Amino acid sequence: MFLTMVPLLLAATGSPDPAWQQLWEQCRNESAAEVRLACYDALSREAGRSGVISPTDGQTKTGGAFQLGREAGSGDLTLTRSLADGNTLVIGCASNITHLRLTLSQPWAGETVASQLDGVMAPDNWFVRNRGLLLEFSRGLPAIDALKRWIGHRELVLNGTDGQQLRIDLAGLGEALTPLRQQCRW
Repeated sequence: MFLTMVPLLLAATGSPDPAWQQLWEQCRNESAAEVRLACYDALSREAGRSGVISPTDGQTKTGGAFQLGREAGSGDLTLTRSLADGNTLVIGCASNITHLRLTLSQPWAGETVASQLDGVMAPDNWFVRNRGLLLEFSRGLPAIDALKRWIGHRELVLNGTDGQQLRIDLAGLGEALTPLRQQCRW
């Protein structure tokens, strides 16, 4: 029901205002991570189609700002960044374990993912899950090591065997990770 109202609200507002912010807050307050991400994805797609969010509204050409959310019951933290292509980078601290994944709007072709940091090959280990709609990184220490490597870099590029390429803007990652690092104690 909530998501069916989004186009009406967007048409009525025409620009980000308190009503629009309230929609984002409702997504952030969803307790189930998958429901929350689906909510963010739906709002992001609709906002892009309607022109409510543009690069001058705080978004960059490569995606939006990092958003920090807290699970209501557990207090676990989730850091997300919606990317311009409809994908979402998700970094979480659940039960003091760091998780790293990328939810995709279109299925990833194949089972291989190669990583580059600012054009240099990176030793990252991604797994293709959920019929290609989720790229998941190892959890715990490998995820922490990767995030530490990413801090200070401008861009992560994921390449597939068929020429598929995803670009992830890493600007602001170090600062955005601070609360998550504190909770996961690294």
